[in-house]
Amino acid sequence: MASFGGSLLIHIAILFRIVLLFSLKNLSLADDPSANFDLELSYITASPLGVPQQVIAVNGQFPGPTINVTTNDNVVAGIQMRRASWQDGVLGTNCPIPPNWNWTYQFQVKDQIGSFFYFPSLNFQRAAGGFGSFIITNRDIIPLPFNMPDGDIVIIIGDWYTRNHMALRTSLDAGQDLGMPDGVLINGKGPYRYNTTLVSDGIDYETINVDP
Repeated sequence: MASFGGSLLIHIAILFRIVLLFSLKNLSLADDPSANFDLELSYITASPLGVPQQVIAVNGQFPGPTINVTTNDNVVAGIQMRRASWQDGVLGTNCPIPPNWNWTYQFQVKDQIGSFFYFPSLNFQRAAGGFGSFIITNRDIIPLPFNMPDGDIVIIIGDWYTRNHMALRTSLDAGQDLGMPDGVLINGKGPYRYNTTLVSDGIDYETINVDP
């Protein structure tokens, strides 16, 4: 069973380095489970298509770690702006977050059971990474409408450019076409026609075995 990115947006504004804290708190129901996630976003150098480039990592990972929550969990997403930045979130809904100030989103996941993903929403930063899977599972008391799967495999698939995301944004602002992407990434890794002998030294690759 593969889990794919969906429509739930956890918007993250990034300027060089931001600490993003995800925490699940017992805000309303004492018997709700809780968990804590500390996420740090920063630039790293990676070569997903064999060309060294600047990407946005979450906790040093690209893509970022999977955030797993369960129905009725109360999610608190706290952001501290360490430098000047524009608003985190959908433009037009809030004022910009001042430098060195904090902003906290609070919401409870209810009936949104499924697989989603989080990503930065400003300045074309999504083209540089900063994304990861966000999975909401059902509580044990909620029956599944299908047989229990043997396991889940999270797969994030998307096109990728080797150009810097700021250069891509500049091209768009100038009315220029970005052209065809340089490749397609699966879980942050490039395709190699199912033949590991084609993978150059220094490039990570991933093999996913699926039994019939």
